[in-house]
This record gives sequence, C-alpha cells and structure tokens, in this order.
Amino acid sequence: MAEFKESKGYCQTCKKQVLIRRKGTHHLLHLILTLLTGGLWAIVWVLCAIPIDGWRCAQCGSKARQLADTRK
Repeated sequence: MAEFKESKGYCQTCKKQVLIRRKGTHHLLHLILTLLTGGLWAIVWVLCAIPIDGWRCAQCGSKARQLADTRK
C-alpha cells in the first residue's frame, strides 16, 4: 500500500511540462507496525522511506525531472 507524491516536472518523452509522481511511504501504517513489533519494523520503515525509483511522468510513465520550486 503506497502513497504517491505529485509535483510539476518536465518529461523528455512527452517534450512538455507534466504532472509527475513517485511512490511515497504510508507512515501511519509503518508506525503501527513498528509499535506492534516492539521497534523491529523500524528497519523496514527506513528502507521503504528511501525514494529509489525517482519521478515518473503521469501521462506516459517514463522518467522525468522535477522542476525547481520558484516559490519563496
């Protein structure tokens, strides 16, 4: 059960600015499992929280890069 984070990005395949997504971590679930296992699940939680797949285009699914946040 994964959550998705969304942002704006640029897709080289689509050649335009698109919505991009990457898998996130369901922190509430991991917190409950960590409490139920006496802290042992925390190791799995840390490994699941590391984003390794990167951002993907929501339209075509290819790798995309995140646009810099210009808000101040």
